[in-house]
Amino acid sequence: MKSIKGIVFDFGGVISAAHDDTFWAKALALTGWDRDTIWAGWRKHRYLLDADFVTPQGLYHLIGQDLGTSLDGKTLDLLAEMDYDSWAVPNPETLAWARELKDAGYKIGILTNMPTSFIPWFNRAAAEFRALVDAEVISGEEHIVKPDPAIYSLMAARMDLNPNELCFFDDMEANVTAAQACGWQAVHFTTVAEAKTAFAALLG
Repeated sequence: MKSIKGIVFDFGGVISAAHDDTFWAKALALTGWDRDTIWAGWRKHRYLLDADFVTPQGLYHLIGQDLGTSLDGKTLDLLAEMDYDSWAVPNPETLAWARELKDAGYKIGILTNMPTSFIPWFNRAAAEFRALVDAEVISGEEHIVKPDPAIYSLMAARMDLNPNELCFFDDMEANVTAAQACGWQAVHFTTVAEAKTAFAALLG
């Protein structure tokens, strides 16, 4: 049996629900862009937001700039608010599982790519989850973004555990692979049911 003592969760798409069709319908109608364009822009520029180097308005300005288009300030403000609102939807199944893990004696942590401007939404969406948490690392506060190995080292230090005593759940495969390279156990998160099955397999 692997000696896992701490469970660390990503926020977006794990503690919170993923973007739903309501967000996409509004965003595409507002910008005239397609979904693939926004995904490509996020992949290219989102680390700047998560490291607190640009605002959410700045992120969408960069995406538009890549397309040779310019969005006005009101549109950028609406996009920023819609983006943040879409992440602030808690996943009750993850919360219930985290409570089970806490009751079983595991330390609980949050390791998330998140700008500091999102923290009011984070406080609202994750208040019950954060009540369980022993340590957290927010990328915007540290100016370090997953999958940088430094952010995993910082999280392990705050959890006061060795990397091989930690298990990480993230919905982005690159972040899971990076955690594994740092000596963590890590699982690509899709649903709580699948995460539970994968975790049980890790425990043997």
